[in-house]
Amino acid sequence: MLLVPSLAVAEQPWLDRSPAPPIEITHPSVEVSAKAGKGVTVTTESFSLNLRARAQLRFQIHAAQPDAGEREYDESSQVGGLRVWLSGHTISPKLLYNLQLGFADRDHRDGTISPVLDAFIDYKAHRDLNVRAGQFFVPFDRLRTVREFALQMTERPRPVNELTLDRDIGVIVYSDHFLGDRSILAWRAGVFGGNGINKSTASELGYMPVARLELRPLGTIDDDVEGDHQRRHKPGLALGVGAAANFHTNRVRSTSGGTFQTGTTSYRHLAADAVFKWLGVAVELEYLWRGATKKEFSGDVAGATVTDFARQGSGWVAQASYTFDPPFELVGRLSRLHAPDQTDPKYTTEVATLGKEYGFGANYYFNDHQFKLQADWIARTGSERPTFDHAVHLQLDATF
Repeated sequence: MLLVPSLAVAEQPWLDRSPAPPIEITHPSVEVSAKAGKGVTVTTESFSLNLRARAQLRFQIHAAQPDAGEREYDESSQVGGLRVWLSGHTISPKLLYNLQLGFADRDHRDGTISPVLDAFIDYKAHRDLNVRAGQFFVPFDRLRTVREFALQMTERPRPVNELTLDRDIGVIVYSDHFLGDRSILAWRAGVFGGNGINKSTASELGYMPVARLELRPLGTIDDDVEGDHQRRHKPGLALGVGAAANFHTNRVRSTSGGTFQTGTTSYRHLAADAVFKWLGVAVELEYLWRGATKKEFSGDVAGATVTDFARQGSGWVAQASYTFDPPFELVGRLSRLHAPDQTDPKYTTEVATLGKEYGFGANYYFNDHQFKLQADWIARTGSERPTFDHAVHLQLDATF
């Protein structure tokens, strides 16, 4: 049986935001469905495959004023992100898989060339105990584990980029509905390699245990998606805390950034976050801290003495938005980075010159986060020097 959208829908103006009826093709043993923003899904009794793609078309005007001199301007136009997802279940509906590939330049960092972003198996064994293994977001803080397609601004907050834990290879046990189906309590615990995403070179033996606890006292809330697009009539609140320790890592930012030349250190991580949504208002708060057991170490590299410094620090983010009806949204952000007395001198300089961040954005949602037009202004400045770095972004973000 083949079901297609009616001609009446096709005759509506293109700006009509009413959801288009899905296309479905059924067979006694195979079912095929397709929906805008959700891709194409093929389902059989023992297997399913969902195929989706996402593209970001991005334009940026950037201005930098390194000292008291004149500002320097530049602009860029690019495909900011190009992602492909393959997901579904195999053998049993309880055994899920997820593959995410990235093909744009901004999808690759720290010299990685592999397109693999996510690659994991998820076993939904029980409401109170599930298992995930592979490469995926380390479940440490909320503002990093929000997926890229569900962000309100074109860039993540700087404290998150600096102090969070990136994707890594590991295994976790978890529950999103612990001891009940109202999602009041959720937990995650696991261990990762601590090397970050797609690191192909060997390093000193190490490991990274991680734990996270989430409380939703008012019931279910979509805290993994930014903004209150549903303009929910019942308030929602999510509170989370996370902790991790990365033992014997040679990565400058624990699981990301460059590598130390002369040794390793052990980083400790703490996170606390909150998400609130009600009547179109959404507020996100987050605090991050990173400390190191070994703050400075030296060694001989090619006949010269080289000193490495651990990047210790902390930071916070406050982001708030209001979603109008129809789906037009305004969003604002404040964030700060802080450096202790003993840390990498380069990091101290970065905090002193560009450690304060301000942002403001306006978004229009044609199909929720699956098809949106974003415009924002993000500025960074410091406290010790008259530096000023800011950028204006215009971005079309579409998931098919």
